[in-house]
Order: sequence, then C-alpha cells, then structure tokens
Amino acid sequence: MIMNDFYRIYKIMKANKEQRFALATIVRVDGSAYRREGAKMLFGKDGSRYGTISAGCLEEDLSYHVQEVLQSGDPKTVQYDLRTVDDLSWGQSAGCDGNIEVYMEPIHWEQEVAHDRVKIWPHVDRLLNEGKSVICVKCIGGKMERGIQFLYSGDTEITGTESDRQLQTKLKKYVQTFAASGSKTTLYFVPELGSDFLFELYTPKEMLYIFGAGPDAEPLVQLASQVDFSVTVIDPRSGRCNAEYFPTADFTIVDHPETYLASATLPHNSYVLIMTHNFNRDQFILDRLLQSPPYYLGVLGPRRRTERLVRNKALPDFVHSPIGLNIGAEGPEEISISVMAELIQARKQASRQTSYPEYSCFAYADSGGNI
Repeated sequence: MIMNDFYRIYKIMKANKEQRFALATIVRVDGSAYRREGAKMLFGKDGSRYGTISAGCLEEDLSYHVQEVLQSGDPKTVQYDLRTVDDLSWGQSAGCDGNIEVYMEPIHWEQEVAHDRVKIWPHVDRLLNEGKSVICVKCIGGKMERGIQFLYSGDTEITGTESDRQLQTKLKKYVQTFAASGSKTTLYFVPELGSDFLFELYTPKEMLYIFGAGPDAEPLVQLASQVDFSVTVIDPRSGRCNAEYFPTADFTIVDHPETYLASATLPHNSYVLIMTHNFNRDQFILDRLLQSPPYYLGVLGPRRRTERLVRNKALPDFVHSPIGLNIGAEGPEEISISVMAELIQARKQASRQTSYPEYSCFAYADSGGNI
C-alpha cells in the first residue's frame, strides 16, 4: 500500500469526522500506469478532493461515481482501459498503456462495527498510536458480497458472530502469508470463498527524534513530515523550538537533552538525529544513546568529529556519520534531502527485517461501508 496516501487520507478523515467520503483505491494494474496498486484518493460529499491516482486523466470521471457510491452506500469497481488511443477511449493522450481497476467505497470516521457499535477508525487510531499494526482485508468482487471486510491485529478486543468467525478462519492463512510477505498491499483470490480480497497493511509512523532546533533542522523536519515520520524536536530554546519554526513537527519539546533523556526512553525502533552544534551536548546525547541504541542514530558533522565524541573509539554500525547519502549536497535544503534519502533507505531495510506478530481478527464490517 502507498503509505503516504493512507496517512494523508487518514488525517483528513480524522479532521472532518462528520464528513462522508468516497475512497478510491487502485486494486489492479495490467501494464503500465502513472500510479500502482494501493494508490488512494478521497472524494468528499461536498465536492472536495484529496490526492490523485493518475496524471489527471481519471479523476474527473471518478467524481461522477462518487454520488452513486455515497447515495447507495454500496461500493463499486470502475475499470479504465488506457491501452488504446482512439478518441473515444480512456487512452487518449494518457500514455499510460495500462488497464486500471479502481475500487470505490463509502467511508467516514464514525463508522461502527454493526454488531456492537464500536467505532472502528478511532479504535484503529488507538492501535497505531500504541505502535501496533493493522491488516485490513476487504472483498472487492466474486461470489461474496462486495464490501465485506475484516480488520486484523494482535489486539482481539472486538469479536464477531459465529458466521463471522468462520469467514475469519478461512482468511487467516492468507493474512499470515500477507504479513510475512513484507508487502503493503496485495490482491488475493480466495478459492474457498470464490472472491477477490484486497489486503492492506497499516503500520504506525516511525518515530524520528531530532536533538537541535537550529535553522538547518527546519527543512529536515518539513521533509520528514511529508514522508510520514512522526517528528519530535528537542531543544532548550523556547524561541526556536516551537510551532512557528517547526509547524509540521508532531511535538516540540523545550528541554535540555540531559533533562529529557533522564526521564524519557526512546523506542528501540526509532530514528534519532543529533544536531545541536554543541560538542559537549552532542557527546552527552551520544553517550546516553549508545547505552540504549535506537534503530538509526545519525550525528551531524564530519566523521572525525563524531569519533572525537566517542573518545576515538570505534563507531558502532548503527551510528551514521556523516549523515545523509553522498550526493554532493550543499546548504540546509540539499543536505536535508540527502539525510531524508538515507532515512528512507534505512526504513525500507527495517521493513524487510520486521517479523510481524500473529494477527487475530478484531472487527468485522458488513457491506456498504456500514462498519
């Protein structure tokens, strides 16, 4: 699944809890296309649009299907053949040369589990904030009714009826196969049910801690937020460490690193950048984090300076210095791009190494989006 799309759409739903939307997801691509499976776009009942699933050739037509989906409450699949180039085809000037299948469904923040009226999206929100992953499985066509979906996690607070559990059992092996695959989105045909199911993995945002609120951190925080890191900036200067300079940061903590680290334990799977521009302060932070290392630890400055910070001892493999991929970057903006490229690379490597837990179904949704 395209994680950028999920987080942006998720954020929009949460900020507009009373609004009803139609969610469009690319579920199948035969040939080439501007975007791939898992790409999402949100259409509001008020005519608002968020995101894109093509280079602009499909969105207008999809908007005509929105009212039908919202009025009926039933999902539907729309297919676009971009492989032909005659004037009456969707291939006109598209240049995509692919056949694209788009699944549209009604969705809103206040959706409830039909049998016990638990609100699903706030529940998923809580799970993600607790660092837990969620797998969404939805039927998009076949013998079973389109729109039926299940949510799986290590959390088993919500259960379904006996008939629900029979379906859960038949899907369980596909859930575990999908979880082990490392993929974010996959379409499976389930022979036992004679239907196609879309599997999507929702994972918590990776935590990025930045020690230092200097001007060089500003473009870095903005980029990190755009690629879906949850960013915390720590700096003792209230005049710098605030929303004015870091509007996209999730948290700005005005505190000395020594005080903050005395009471805070950073998650082992977190990402940390040390960039206070103060040798003694950097040394304290590095000493502390070497005792309880995060997944990624980067230190701003030349490697020789970092070696001096650890008193000329050998640097562990998880310590990156200098930070950023070697692209010849100059200035805060270019350096931020090189740093984010390295963080994204590290995140991809981490996802391939992740072992996912046993997933159990915690919620069942009927068709038509009536969760």
